[in-house]
Amino acid sequence: MKYDVAILGAGFSGSISALIADQMGLKTILLERGTHPRFAIGESSTPQADITLASLAEKYNLPFLKPLSRYGSWKETYPELNCGPKRGFTYIQHPNIENELLVAASPDNYNCDCHWYREDFDAFLVEEVKKTGVDYFENTIVTLTSNSNWNLQSENVSCTAEFIIDATGGANPLHIPQDNTSIHTNSRAIYSHFTGVTPWGNIHGKQHHPYRCHDSALHHVFAGGWMYVLHFDNGITSAGFILDCDARPNDTWESLMLEFPNINEQFKNAVATLPIVQSKRMQRCTTKMVGENWAMLPHAAAFLDPLHSAGNALTLNGIERLMPLLQLSKQERIEGLNTYQNKTTQAVKLLDKIIHGCYKCFDDFEHLSQFAMLYFVGADFTERQKRSGTETDFLNSGNVDFRNTVDHFYNQVVEGTLNAADIADAIKPWNMIGLCDPSKQNMYDYT
Repeated sequence: MKYDVAILGAGFSGSISALIADQMGLKTILLERGTHPRFAIGESSTPQADITLASLAEKYNLPFLKPLSRYGSWKETYPELNCGPKRGFTYIQHPNIENELLVAASPDNYNCDCHWYREDFDAFLVEEVKKTGVDYFENTIVTLTSNSNWNLQSENVSCTAEFIIDATGGANPLHIPQDNTSIHTNSRAIYSHFTGVTPWGNIHGKQHHPYRCHDSALHHVFAGGWMYVLHFDNGITSAGFILDCDARPNDTWESLMLEFPNINEQFKNAVATLPIVQSKRMQRCTTKMVGENWAMLPHAAAFLDPLHSAGNALTLNGIERLMPLLQLSKQERIEGLNTYQNKTTQAVKLLDKIIHGCYKCFDDFEHLSQFAMLYFVGADFTERQKRSGTETDFLNSGNVDFRNTVDHFYNQVVEGTLNAADIADAIKPWNMIGLCDPSKQNMYDYT
């Protein structure tokens, strides 16, 4: 069998790419080494992700995708698919939990973002793939060889494809060399899904909070690491410690619960539904992400850290940029692929500095609450540009002045010379929502 495009990996990105390829009239095969439904993390959406998801739904006539871009429409349209509301981003410093930063990303629960319960979300998308002309195979590990076309061989598949998209995450079936030394962030994870987790707002909620702080991506931050807590409507909570490998090389789930009694209070009745996973260093980055007849989606080429929930948005942005290139002439496609690689690399480098800089600030909440504004101003500016129909790069990474601003303050953080008060003036060209306003006292309503 001959295909125009073979997509490796049937997580949400592989399935969405396959659905788009089919709508473009390309003969497509989607190959998955596992089965669905299955456990997966990478669960927290953002306005940037949802805007892109809705845009892809409209551009490629995939109307069943659009309700998934808002919590309210998701619950109305697909009540059987589990998710959770994400009103914004919450940061609580430990041990002094009076240090708080809440940034609303939506005006209300209906219009807010979602935590994707990936077991349901990914399986739903695979079922939509099966309804199309896309050939789909599970439990399939292929051997790849390339001449003018790709040859794909496994026990149940024998075919050729003109183009391959790697949507596998870190499996790297194309065996592209890695260069992880280029990434500053250096973290590992301890995580699982749990029942019985008490919502933080039920214990420490306050009237001045712009939303219930557990209806968000909750970040417990502390020197050398942080913890994410994401609640789903089915009673499951996704939670994990993300730790600097150098600062906290030996910490365990149990030792961290003992160290931080307020977190332990939230988890005192928690029961893991799956074995707790302990990863090695998570960061990875390939030396290239495109060739004449192949490309990697962003999450396949690089992974940084789940801080600020940027991964799914970056991946959807990659799909948005990559898929139209498959309809171009060979020379135009090569040029487009190089641009895709350059822009993705640029975004990853910018995000890496923002994330690593935040790690450096975890023990100084004044610095963290100001330095993190570099992420929020970049995200908000990009979201507003996209809503207005203006093409813009992920996290405003294509703007040289913005990149230089991030570089300037990142270098100060690394050198230990950060003047956090200067950030407010520096971000003025992109600050449409009053970030760094001292009268807000780190409580940012949706604007």
